[in-house]
Amino acid sequence: MVNKASGGLSWPLRLAYAMGQMPEGVKSAAFGFFLLFYYNQVLSMSASLASTAIFIALCIDAVSDPIVGSWSDASRSRWGRRHPYMYAAALPFAACYYFLFAPPSGLSEAGLFVWLLVFTALTRTAMTFYTVPYMAMGAELTADYDERTLLAALRNVTNLLGMFAVLIGGNQLFFAASAEFANGQLNPQAYPSFALACVPLLIIGVGIAAIGTHHRIPHLNSAAQGEVFSLSEVLRSMRMAFRIPSFAALVTASVVFGATTGMVQALIIYTATYFFELSPGQITALFGLSVVGIIFGSLLSRPMAALFPEKRTLFAVGLSWYAVFSSVVIISRLVGILPPNGDPLLAPIYFACAFSAAVGLGAAIPMIGSMVADITDEHERLHGSRQEGIYYAAASFAGKVIGGAGPVMAGLVIDAAGIAPGSDPRTVSAEAVMRFGWLQGPSVLLLTGVSVVAIMYYRISRQRHAEILDEIQLSAGQRRSLESSASNG
Repeated sequence: MVNKASGGLSWPLRLAYAMGQMPEGVKSAAFGFFLLFYYNQVLSMSASLASTAIFIALCIDAVSDPIVGSWSDASRSRWGRRHPYMYAAALPFAACYYFLFAPPSGLSEAGLFVWLLVFTALTRTAMTFYTVPYMAMGAELTADYDERTLLAALRNVTNLLGMFAVLIGGNQLFFAASAEFANGQLNPQAYPSFALACVPLLIIGVGIAAIGTHHRIPHLNSAAQGEVFSLSEVLRSMRMAFRIPSFAALVTASVVFGATTGMVQALIIYTATYFFELSPGQITALFGLSVVGIIFGSLLSRPMAALFPEKRTLFAVGLSWYAVFSSVVIISRLVGILPPNGDPLLAPIYFACAFSAAVGLGAAIPMIGSMVADITDEHERLHGSRQEGIYYAAASFAGKVIGGAGPVMAGLVIDAAGIAPGSDPRTVSAEAVMRFGWLQGPSVLLLTGVSVVAIMYYRISRQRHAEILDEIQLSAGQRRSLESSASNG
């Protein structure tokens, strides 16, 4: 049982735990911004075929989420339920990540498809063995309503630091313009070196989180008496999770949100390169401003709880803000409001909109993890056991299967617009660019509207969460009283 008074964690513990999200940022930036572009524009693989491989890999990985979550929940060891998986996952995760960006030369398109599918699936699955126990541990560290939001915000900041290292460091160190490649992101030799440089960040992030929280193992929850891992138990636990209406609402909202942001992330290089024709230096600045904006929004999420005390409200406001500023700059270009490409005012306007959108995104993202943590308390109230792993795994499962539609949608947008692999921005027709904009811009508003409607069915308010913790404490007291009476009798 989580201690109701377990808020107020020390800053060293908060920061050590939060650093564990940095590998997710490294992976997400590489997957979201570079992976599709690398296989499509650099290796000349069809965008639809590449995005299909990424989606299939997501579905394969998604199956591992509830299995790992349930397995972790039922585990017993001298290192507790979570840490053995975290330690074991680091090296396989880093190795698979490297090989994903270092395919053998001379592969056919079919060979590239298989390589992309296999190593995307292996990378994601290896990370699942780390991420699901890691995220579940966060719900065990504290039951405090606001402390959970702070932990989620700190996780998001370190996630973004990982993204920042990849997007800024990658562009500056590996994808800089050269005499041979004016757009350095088209240089095939840069990607293996780029991936190798990311490997230490992956291992260090996992290591700091695992070692920095190791001393808390005696204070974390242990597996319930008689709880064992089985596939039937995985299915039963997932059914129990989705029977909680607030969880179903949160999963629905977050997966539609994930599909939207996944599509936008996969398309941002195309938007910057083909739609607005930014230079490589401007693209680097765009990435940097976006990451800084998300960090700024994440740091604001905890103070903004005073203005929006309910987590679902802050989530909806952040999403809406993100959608408006993500789409308005594209729609403005489509209707002829923005200055033409190359105008000195264009890049600052685009940068300002990207930064503003990122602030909304940064405020919304921490709410997801914080709300899942609160739902695990509702599970304990209803069923008398702690199953943090299965809840984070079930959310991840749904998010990967449905949110994996983002890269698929991006691939379809690219092919439907008519942007051929390896196209020079100067050779892409104006009609293709306009189709690209009309396919992307309005869809962000539509999908975000669906997500906002879904989150309105989340019912665990600040007051309701306090009542849930009171009921858990009362039930625990009653059980102890009955056990004491039985032993005395």
